[in-house]
Amino acid sequence: MTLKVMVLESERDAAYEATRELEHAGHTVLSCHDEGTVFPCRGLLNANDCPLHSRDIDVTLVVRRQTRPQPTPREDGVRCALAQRVPVVVAGGRVMSPYDTYATMTLDRTYDVVDACEQAAHAPILALSTRATEVLHKMLPHAAEAGTAPHATVNRVAGGLRVSIEGVGHMTTHNCSRIAVRILAALREIDPFARGIDVVIAGAPTAGGQSRAGA
Repeated sequence: MTLKVMVLESERDAAYEATRELEHAGHTVLSCHDEGTVFPCRGLLNANDCPLHSRDIDVTLVVRRQTRPQPTPREDGVRCALAQRVPVVVAGGRVMSPYDTYATMTLDRTYDVVDACEQAAHAPILALSTRATEVLHKMLPHAAEAGTAPHATVNRVAGGLRVSIEGVGHMTTHNCSRIAVRILAALREIDPFARGIDVVIAGAPTAGGQSRAGA
């Protein structure tokens, strides 16, 4: 699967090798700054030029050549990516990194980044998965007593969210719809930027054994 990767760097040319690797692997590399500029970003000049606004970014890579306790001006897009729940990979180590608790993955190098970006792009989004599972447990308080452990996993797919629900057992179509609506609302509160949310409930009473709902 070809990824759209927004690449940021602590200083000019810090991401040169990482960019070359990603492009060689067939991924599309995008930036939120024009060549040679730090401010303003493309989105500030024209909202439609912002990669996060105009393209379905799968993962953001920030390459940090030196240990820095604060973000540099060239890394300003990390804030936007985190706010929009886009997975972030930090290449350059976690020592004194301001992104340590926010990054999906952190590497101790600024090269050999392709596998990490691919893994982060397909990894479940922890905060959203936890919230969706909390909603499930509130709506199905007796599910554990029946020998099931309902849980939800949320992944980012083409700018939207895919919610996979398992362990709910036999349910009516009406109850599946109620769960989907509640989860959609809960996730929208956390992530209002996702292009859409697709909820898939395994074992639901449909011909394919799944119930789907989206918004």
